[in-house]
Amino acid sequence: MEERQRYLVRVWLADRPGALGAVASRFGALRGDVIGLEIIERGGGRAIDDLVVSLPADLSIDLVVREVSAEDDVEIEDIRPLDGSSFDPQLDVLETASILLGAETRDELADALVSHVGRGVRVDWACVAALDGTLLGAVGDHPNKPWLASFLSGSPAIATDGCPGDPTLGDWPPMDAVWVPLPAASAALVVGRDGPFRARERQRLAALARIADAWFRRMKERSDWEALTLHPSGDRSRD
Repeated sequence: MEERQRYLVRVWLADRPGALGAVASRFGALRGDVIGLEIIERGGGRAIDDLVVSLPADLSIDLVVREVSAEDDVEIEDIRPLDGSSFDPQLDVLETASILLGAETRDELADALVSHVGRGVRVDWACVAALDGTLLGAVGDHPNKPWLASFLSGSPAIATDGCPGDPTLGDWPPMDAVWVPLPAASAALVVGRDGPFRARERQRLAALARIADAWFRRMKERSDWEALTLHPSGDRSRD
């Protein structure tokens, strides 16, 4: 039996009938099979799709890119191998949400959010940071505290292509970064990677942040209630 490898292929194509079929035919000519599809972004007559494609394991990636990109109005933005796990962004987001709701403390919740946000959206690093850049949780090679504080404040000094003009911010490689507020924690979820985040991915990040923030709020309310009941003025046992 021929050995196969699955890839996640992010492809730009014309947003018109038959365009996706033409791309699938190109993969078919390479003995490939499109086994998954998600529309990531649409606009301006173009669509960006994530395709899960099964291809012969010995097939050159350069050949795949060259042959598929030869189709009119088609461009491959990214192609990467998938491991043995299934690729289902919707299910991954739901499973991440269930993990978040299982956290019992503020620190556990922050750690769970940064550790699992990458299941539904590819990230190179993730942080939960206070608005002054103080980290509540982080994974990956994330920017430093001054960079995070400047980014969260919307400072024009910050740039996603590095910060050579201000040595306190560090000199980071080119990247795209996204932040989503966590008001109940007086913080934000900040993520970054070496490629652009698309509309559907930003929506997933926002949805996970809303779930996490709702749980932060419940934790705070529970803590405030416990503090009230333990305070002498709130002790009803002597009534």
